[in-house]
Amino acid sequence: MKFTLFAMHFLAALTFPAMLRAQTLTELKLRSPLEETRGWCVDLFAHLTGGLPIGGFQGHNCFSYMGNGVTEDQGFDLEQINEDNEIRIVYFDRCMTLNEPSPGAFVAAEPCSGGAAQKFDVRADGRIAPEAVPELCLTMGTDSVPGGGGDPIHLIRKLSFETCTEEAAERQQWEFRTRFEGYDTPIYERPYD
Repeated sequence: MKFTLFAMHFLAALTFPAMLRAQTLTELKLRSPLEETRGWCVDLFAHLTGGLPIGGFQGHNCFSYMGNGVTEDQGFDLEQINEDNEIRIVYFDRCMTLNEPSPGAFVAAEPCSGGAAQKFDVRADGRIAPEAVPELCLTMGTDSVPGGGGDPIHLIRKLSFETCTEEAAERQQWEFRTRFEGYDTPIYERPYD
């Protein structure tokens, strides 16, 4: 019995090493709330556990405001980011991937391979740049659209890799958040309620 249980744990560790390694779930949150009091997070094109990794990552209002902590479709492995420069969403075991090395590039969610397209530099100013193309930064889009559900209604924005600029700094500076603290007031008026 003990050997069988050990063998099961050993095989699970070989099959799902990244899942066993995850220690701290974190949201990857835009520093500026823009008009969104719940904050903007990197989100897998999904609904909580009903993920569609082929859709890649998008900007979405953060879900931790609901009081359930970091959700499956917004939960990244903080240790893996700090230690390996990989941005891995834990529940789906997919890594953020630079789709192409040019401005406007899609933010893909691919199986984690450790390849150059999945290595990112998290800079002191909050910008996140692919190591292979350091002049590009992870960038939140400018337009919000309703995303369905929520009260107030959930919002979505395009997420892409764009040229790092001071003009776009507000949409290119990120932080890691493990619990929701909220904002007193949004910076801009919200487009949807």
